[in-house]
Amino acid sequence: MKFIIEKAKQEDYPEMIKVLTPWNMHHIPSPEAEEIDISCFFVAKVDNKIVGVCGYKILSENKGKTRLLAVYPELKGSGIGKALQDIRLEAMYSAGVKTVVTNADRPDIILWYKKHYGYYEIGKLNKVSSHGLDNVEYWTTLEMDLERYMTQKKTLEEQKQQYILMNDPAPLSPYTPLIINACLTGMIPTKTSTRYIPVSVDEIVEDAINVYDAGARIVHLHARDKEGNPTYEARYYEEMITAIRRERPEMICCVSTSGRNFKEIKQRAEVLYLSGRAKPDMASLTLGSLNFSTGPSINSLDTIQELAMIMKEQGIKPELEVFDAGMINVAKYLERHGLINGKKYFNLLLGNINTAPATIGDLAHLVNALPSDSVWAATGLGGFQLPMNTASITAGGHVRVGLEDAIYYDYKQTTLATNSDLVKRIVRIAKELQREIATGEEARKMVGI
Repeated sequence: MKFIIEKAKQEDYPEMIKVLTPWNMHHIPSPEAEEIDISCFFVAKVDNKIVGVCGYKILSENKGKTRLLAVYPELKGSGIGKALQDIRLEAMYSAGVKTVVTNADRPDIILWYKKHYGYYEIGKLNKVSSHGLDNVEYWTTLEMDLERYMTQKKTLEEQKQQYILMNDPAPLSPYTPLIINACLTGMIPTKTSTRYIPVSVDEIVEDAINVYDAGARIVHLHARDKEGNPTYEARYYEEMITAIRRERPEMICCVSTSGRNFKEIKQRAEVLYLSGRAKPDMASLTLGSLNFSTGPSINSLDTIQELAMIMKEQGIKPELEVFDAGMINVAKYLERHGLINGKKYFNLLLGNINTAPATIGDLAHLVNALPSDSVWAATGLGGFQLPMNTASITAGGHVRVGLEDAIYYDYKQTTLATNSDLVKRIVRIAKELQREIATGEEARKMVGI
């Protein structure tokens, strides 16, 4: 993500408080947070909007303290928080600070400080207020050797890059026509992270039409409510599917039953009971639990089986989502017990931190493990999307592509993508590789609809 870090100015104060609010860190001044000294604070901006904030305080000639690091929740993992931490450490180091202390109450943040900066625990302080965490009664006091960290920083970064080079390989029959599956929205991207994410029903329908015209034949749909938040409510899907079918009747409409935000079967399955022109052709079925950088997706075996049964009863083709080899075992288990049968469509998603990495070897392993009579499409998450898409085209598989998985057009994250641009690029690559794009009729026949 393209962002800039600047020294905070007095007029930035209201926007800084807005960034702190989602994390319950905006109670300033309070017994646990003195007033902000603007001269010791930095802000991060995206498109000239403040999206992150951090500060520090010099305690003595050799000692400093960090204060109030926050980034909007939807930008977690963007690198902004680390850049803010780095710049305030550099400011303290330039001022002669050799030791830095930090207080934190969130376990994930404590782990982050330890992992990236070598902090260690030196004590605990009772909390005056919960700060949104009722189950944590104390602050964990952390300390780091700033002089040592700054001296070793360059060497540590070089070692990290060398490890990546050595251990994370770079991307690398007659073909059937290529099916492009466009995942338009997802659960995570917001208008803050990219202005191109379709959120409203009208925006999603417009994007679906555009990607169909560009070459996509399956559209993977997630619904958002009037406020732009993920929702399971079938009425939003009903509007989308009927509008898409009216404009592009050959488009295969696949709905989400994701467990990232909604845990109850009743919620996740509501969309499966749509009928008539709003009935989905397909529905996602994630074949196991996993961790994303933004949180877990919980899919117990009982939940998977129940969703599979409902799809079978409703005549909806499962879009079998696989992040690791064990999930393919679950697909075989479902087939063995008659919960899925016939032609099976798999999405293979690689490059998530907790599951299969985005390598040619892992892609080949997953493809070789698939049951007979399977059709598969592959993608990589984030910067791995294009390499895995290209590998899939070359290997004779199909492609999943879209802003749900990657909001940038380029690996260096300098250009935000649109769904249409991502589909058009796949079409260009496929044609260079002499792979024809499937028609709507061909796609339906190959998928088994």
